[in-house]
Amino acid sequence: MSNNNAPYIDQAGNIIIPFDADHKYHYWNGGQNLSVTLQELNAPKEVWVRYVKKPYPGDAA
Repeated sequence: MSNNNAPYIDQAGNIIIPFDADHKYHYWNGGQNLSVTLQELNAPKEVWVRYVKKPYPGDAA
């Protein structure tokens, strides 16, 4: 994702989802699960555990 409206992870490890991002990223309004967005962003484990209770992809459940 390279456009300015795409979700991203900032330097502090916060996931940023711009209001004008594709509505599929608006997890709070019927969009895809945040875990799916984090996988698309290749979020590191330390970011993943801040936002999702599911095991980190690749970790044993």
